Amino acid sequence: MMRATTKVGLLPVTFLLFGLSLCVSAQLDWPEYNQQCQDDAGPPFLDDEETFPNGGKYHDGSAAVPILQDGKCAPVMQNACQQRPTTIGAYLEGPIDCGDQGWYCRIIIEDGWDNIGLRADYNFGHCNSTENFEDAGTDKDGHCHGSSYDNTYYWWIRDHWHRQYNGRLRCCCGWYSNTATPEISPEPLYNGRIANRCDYRRLVTPTEDVSKCRDANEDHGLGFDDIGCNPAYIDQIGKPIPEDDSKCWEVSKFGDSGLDTTRAPTPASAAPTRSEGTEPTPPPVTDPTLPPVTDPTLPPVEAPSEDDCTQKRKTKFIIKRKNKKNLVKKCQWLENRNQKQKNNFCKRKNGTKKFDPPRVSCRITCEICVPDEDEDSDSGSGSDSDENADADSAEDEDSGNNMYIFD
Repeated sequence: MMRATTKVGLLPVTFLLFGLSLCVSAQLDWPEYNQQCQDDAGPPFLDDEETFPNGGKYHDGSAAVPILQDGKCAPVMQNACQQRPTTIGAYLEGPIDCGDQGWYCRIIIEDGWDNIGLRADYNFGHCNSTENFEDAGTDKDGHCHGSSYDNTYYWWIRDHWHRQYNGRLRCCCGWYSNTATPEISPEPLYNGRIANRCDYRRLVTPTEDVSKCRDANEDHGLGFDDIGCNPAYIDQIGKPIPEDDSKCWEVSKFGDSGLDTTRAPTPASAAPTRSEGTEPTPPPVTDPTLPPVTDPTLPPVEAPSEDDCTQKRKTKFIIKRKNKKNLVKKCQWLENRNQKQKNNFCKRKNGTKKFDPPRVSCRITCEICVPDEDEDSDSGSGSDSDENADADSAEDEDSGNNMYIFD
């Protein structure tokens, strides 16, 4: 009886310890849950294990480099650096320690790093110039984005990485003013001292159906828009933006280059560093009128004559080359992108022997030409004349929010 009682008594304890170990293991998993919406760029998050084998990450092998502070991970990133296998993984994934007061990031042009999609979506000016104080709509300094929730950081980084908003990334804690714990975010974005405007990414809750979330970056009314720089801080014109480095972190060569690289993930010991107390890198002078830079791995393709103003919804176009494979999509997919995304893709001029760039394959969607009203064109407007249109649409829907298809 004693043995039976002992065995029965130990069994729940064993299961309890096993359960606790699972809880500890689960706490180390990041991100906590899927917040990827339908218009987020990049491969579907739920397919990561298949897309990036051997436990890989979308940023493995990239040129991105974390900027250390006195040879160590930034204070806000130290917890993440202990959890993630690489330092750059910590800086690009988190979790960030901002006391759940949110964050804001700015991407600016970086010398020697092709900014690709960034130039098409400049949206802010730093609050240290007369022009940016006088005009809340001045947007020549780069791209600003943030959120009042810490755990949205992973999803914004992933989205803008795959949108190829390439440049120097600088992020800091604090979206709204919080007088209860000002030491966590001493200069939050909403103080009007950092940027004259900034986009916002909303929180996608654990109970929300992500298949019904089109874009967490739009249609929420929470952005820092039409507010501008706070006139109370006009004396900082011509001076560095006042930020506490202990609440900030930076990444050099942020974004998907579209090229294969051989660089291994950067260990902390090899990453660049900036000494405590030194000023952050000042924003460079940028020119939003610069022409798009093409992908050097693809040969340029001449556009057909303007007399040929037709396109088929199922026609495939090349996005880029990766690992010696063509990454392609269909014109029907491009039709359903927002205008900014269409502009980014339609600027590309290079193709391969098998696939043309979108400006050639999808001439009407890219507004290269306008078809005659009486011309019978399967351009995607109105009904689809292809009897297999429904099947084709279903095929595209199966790819979810995957920006790239290997072909």
